[in-house]
Amino acid sequence: MPGADYGVDRPTAIMTAPDFNDNLRAANIMACAYGEMWNAEVDSVLPVLTLVGMKPDFLTKAFLQFKAWMDATGPDALKVEILYSGAGYYIGFGPDYHHALWRTVGVDQLSNPMYWGITYIKTIDTRNPLLERLARHSKHPVAPVILSAARYKGPDQKSPVGPRPQDLEHIADCPDLLLLNLPIYKTPGEVPQFSGLISVAHPSKESLSHSRDEFDQQMKSASSVLLARERRLSALMPITMHMLRSFAPLQAKIDALAKDGISRWQIEQAIVNQRLWSLTPQPQRARFQNAKDRYKALENFMELDDPNWESIADDHEAIIKQVLRDARALLKRLGINAPSTLAECQAELMKLGHLTDAGAAT
Repeated sequence: MPGADYGVDRPTAIMTAPDFNDNLRAANIMACAYGEMWNAEVDSVLPVLTLVGMKPDFLTKAFLQFKAWMDATGPDALKVEILYSGAGYYIGFGPDYHHALWRTVGVDQLSNPMYWGITYIKTIDTRNPLLERLARHSKHPVAPVILSAARYKGPDQKSPVGPRPQDLEHIADCPDLLLLNLPIYKTPGEVPQFSGLISVAHPSKESLSHSRDEFDQQMKSASSVLLARERRLSALMPITMHMLRSFAPLQAKIDALAKDGISRWQIEQAIVNQRLWSLTPQPQRARFQNAKDRYKALENFMELDDPNWESIADDHEAIIKQVLRDARALLKRLGINAPSTLAECQAELMKLGHLTDAGAAT
């Protein structure tokens, strides 16, 4: 079996459809209006935020896309956020990161792809006093808000204080959307790291580059790699992982291997990889040489066999060789030149904090 470490991500990416951004831009949004509305879903009067645009057809298309996201994975699928700026504010609309993953890769525990998401950000020059009330409302543990859309039908010479109620017309075929929360940030420091408003909260290229580098380093940290590996191994072979940690004869074999200065997680991973190889039909094994093809195969893998657990981990030499291949694969993914011997690999992993329970490798 080629070396494979499940603590580091495979190089994959997803991107959400940009149609909503194009449609919101084309809608010529000129203002946001505020009010209250009775909502049958929660049987209560709720705050309403209404996007006011000149071209209702484009607003409708954007809202229908938002509704499709929400129908698929829930109200939180749409992320709407506000950040105060001077006398006005920014308002952003985009897909929630977690919901976008659920819609694309589902609950796949073997993947954590790079995410590319677009946020439509509108600058509003003034701030209605009602926004303060909405900000207080947003601090509640449960703070639903209705997102609506309206067509501007007033005079071409717009009022400096915004459109009047009589200038707005509800768009009949545009759905009202129930948001469970609408975060309102009064300072850039309140904006979360993965917010769609991060580009206006910290607009310098240096800040954004530092944020990306910081995230990349965090994902490669020993603690993050360990947690990811644990999650993926348990998803890939739940029965094997359970037996490795509960079946006394296997525990004794792992203890014996661990005396050679190898961490228990390395032994568990090596055994899983060896089992995966043995359960894969001969014609498919060639695909395992390529990481992309291997993960495609893993997506369709299901642990169904009932092995003789007494014989698992009998081939001590094969497991040690697999540990070496896995260690070299991990070091390469961490950007380190992988040595050829296990002792050298272990020394490198120890320096990086990945072998806190290992002794000197043979």
